[in-house]
This record gives sequence, C-alpha cells and structure tokens, in this order.
Amino acid sequence: MSFQFSILKILAGQPSGVASLEVVKQHLAIFYTSGPEWPARMKRLSELAPNLDIFGQKFVARELGAWRITDGGRTFLDDLERSSGATPPSSQDDQTETDSTPMIVPVPIAPKRRLEDRRQQRRNRSKRGDQRKA
Repeated sequence: MSFQFSILKILAGQPSGVASLEVVKQHLAIFYTSGPEWPARMKRLSELAPNLDIFGQKFVARELGAWRITDGGRTFLDDLERSSGATPPSSQDDQTETDSTPMIVPVPIAPKRRLEDRRQQRRNRSKRGDQRKA
C-alpha cells in the first residue's frame, strides 16, 4: 500500500496533478533508491489507511497515457498527512508560498530504452547458441 501513497504524493506534486506513467516510474525509482527516509514515511502513512485503493476509491483517474490525482485524492492525502503530523499546520503566508511552488519538480522524460535492440541481441544470442548445437 505504501506504493500507492507514493503515487498519490508524486501526482500531488505535479503542477497540474497529472503525470505520464514514465514520469511516475522515474519518481518512484528516485524515491525508493535514495535512502530509507521515503519508504519509512510511506510505510507510516500506509499504516493509517491499510485498505487504500487509489483507483477503486477514485483518488487517481486514468487518462490516456497518464494518471491524474482527483480532488478527492488531494483531500484524502491532505487530511491523512495533517492527522499523522507529517506536515505541520500552515499559516496563510505559508499556504501562498506552497501554492506557488510544486512539492515535486517534474523529471524530464528520459529517452526510451531501445527495447527492439535488446530483443534483437537476444535473438542473435539465441541463433548463435542454435548454430553451436548443430
């Protein structure tokens, strides 16, 4: 379930609340490989809502090639973080500052790996193995 909280946090940090699947994957890779803090934080949040289903509860909507956090998803995340003490209560000045700066900066989309190249390499290796057996 902590994985689903990570997705909510990533989408909430995007300027429009929308991210392609590639961007979500990139953020997840960064967060889960950069130390124990992020997984520990997501685990604490998931303990507060063990039956989370971001799609079933309509907190995240699927769009063509992207996911979008819904208003319900933002409200759920804000309420949960506020009740968990994960984020301190903010004053009006803090709120204005937060609104103008996204929590998570979008990561540029990396060029796609050449899947076809890898498949071709496997085919070539397989052919070489077949030729050696003959």
